[in-house]
Parts: sequence; C-alpha cells; structure tokens
Amino acid sequence: MANNLDQKYDDIFRDFLSEVDPIRLNEPFAETLGAFKKEDTVLKYTYIDVIKMAGHACPTTAGAFLCCREALKKLYPDEIPIRGDISIDIHGEPDEGVYGVIGQVLTLLTGAAPASGFRGLGHKFKRKDLLKFGLKKNDSNTLSFDFKRLDNNRTVCVAYHPDKIPFAREKATRLGELLEKVVWEAANKDEKIEFQNLWMEKVRDMLVEEKEMNRWIEIGEKNELKKRDKNN
Repeated sequence: MANNLDQKYDDIFRDFLSEVDPIRLNEPFAETLGAFKKEDTVLKYTYIDVIKMAGHACPTTAGAFLCCREALKKLYPDEIPIRGDISIDIHGEPDEGVYGVIGQVLTLLTGAAPASGFRGLGHKFKRKDLLKFGLKKNDSNTLSFDFKRLDNNRTVCVAYHPDKIPFAREKATRLGELLEKVVWEAANKDEKIEFQNLWMEKVRDMLVEEKEMNRWIEIGEKNELKKRDKNN
C-alpha cells in the first residue's frame, strides 16, 4: 500500500488549484542560515500552501491570497519581492470578522508577523510587529490593507470588496441551504457533493477565472484610493 506522504498534489487536490498563479519571493533569512543549496533562490508560494496552513479553501483565503499577490505586483513591478521586508497594516481587529484568518494568510506569504513574530537576528530579519491590526476602517463593507516596502517606504493600499464578487444569486442561495445541512450533519451524500462543488466553483471563479477582479480588488498608491472614492 502506497504511503500517503508520497502522494503528489495532483492526487490530492482539485486540478484547478494547481493552475493558480503563485507568488514568488526571495527569502534572505533562510538563505543566511543555510537552508538553500544555492544563492538567490526564489521561493514559490502557492494557494495550495495557503490551504495547508488554513486547513481549508474558501473565498476568504482566496481573497487574501489574491490581495497579497496583486499588492506585491504593484510594489515590486520589476523585481522579486523580498519576504520579511514588507509591513502590512490591517484596517480591523484580529478577532473581528475574517481579519484574523486573512492576517494568518498574509503572514505566511510575506513573513510579516504580529507581536508573536520573530524578534530578529541582531539588527536583521525582524518579523515581529510587521503585521498590525486596528487601523480605522475606511468603509464597513470593505476590507482594507496597507502594504509597505521597508527598503523605500513605498506603500500601496488594497480595498477588497467580497460583496462584489460575481456569483449567481440562485447558486448563492442554494449554497447557503446546503451549508446549513452540512454543518448540522443533515446532508445526504449527493447534497455534500453538490455543496462542495458549488463552494469550490466560487473559489475557482476567484482564483483561476479572476472574474471581474478589478471590481472587487482595488489597489492604489497611498491616498489614491481615498481620492478615487471621493470622486465617485
């Protein structure tokens, strides 16, 4: 019998999850301490890594992954981002809504950690307090995050609008009905499969199809989004 530890991702996860564009980062801390065989190694962080960390796939973790990926593209247009050289301010509290889960995803991807993070090796590689919660919300229906490069202080603001993610109303209604049954262990086998397919359809629409993503993820330089909101 084959050992499950030898299984490939293709044997475990839905096929589309391997199609999601990854985030590539340099990790000088790991290089300094000798984890890599070669210098200038580029690490690839995938959405499957997020699933393994969070224990599930969902619109929240998918949105967090995409917000981070797109913010890093804006901050490092012609460079590989440097993990541990990015700070993130979250406009919300860690125990409020889904901010805590999103914070965990952002820590995994960027190395930016809350107060429990690594204190540093001498004056270098500090991760502690690079991820902070509690900034004032810009809008009650919007999840907002500020990503800053520590080498040049360039900052981009991300506005994430989960309510604007396109998903057919009848599918959303059916998904809610099935979710309640699944949670209360009242769903039969066919209903469980239907629920899982609908749930992952929305995740796929976000991660692979990126349906109308510019409507539900807005990214701009610091203060740019505020000016845009005032003009609308």
